[in-house]
Amino acid sequence: MRKYKERFLWRNMFYSNFTIIFICILIFFSMQGVFRLYRKYSLTKKDYTFVAKEEKEVEGKLSANEYKLANINTEEGKERYLRETYPVKKRGEDLVIVYNSPSSTYEIPKSESSWDFFKKFLKDLLRF
Repeated sequence: MRKYKERFLWRNMFYSNFTIIFICILIFFSMQGVFRLYRKYSLTKKDYTFVAKEEKEVEGKLSANEYKLANINTEEGKERYLRETYPVKKRGEDLVIVYNSPSSTYEIPKSESSWDFFKKFLKDLLRF
């Protein structure tokens, strides 16, 4: 009879409202932990794909820059680079420079008016 009462007592404790609520709360917190872990995993995966894409782009730029550097190290490449980058000419050479070209790196500096300076100041002041 005593074993029956012990079994009955354990069965009542296991199926009591408190135990069921405790198990539900335990399941809720464990699922919340699993979802947080999955969210971190998905963010890490997105970051990894982004970094892999950026790495490919940077490697492409690096190879292009190495090719340009190899060209610049030659005498003709050095002259070509200087002529494309800066408005220079050789002695005795006639040269016309057109600055309206969109690929031109030279820009005539203009002084900023007081109204433009005030607008820029207000934009910087109101930016959060």
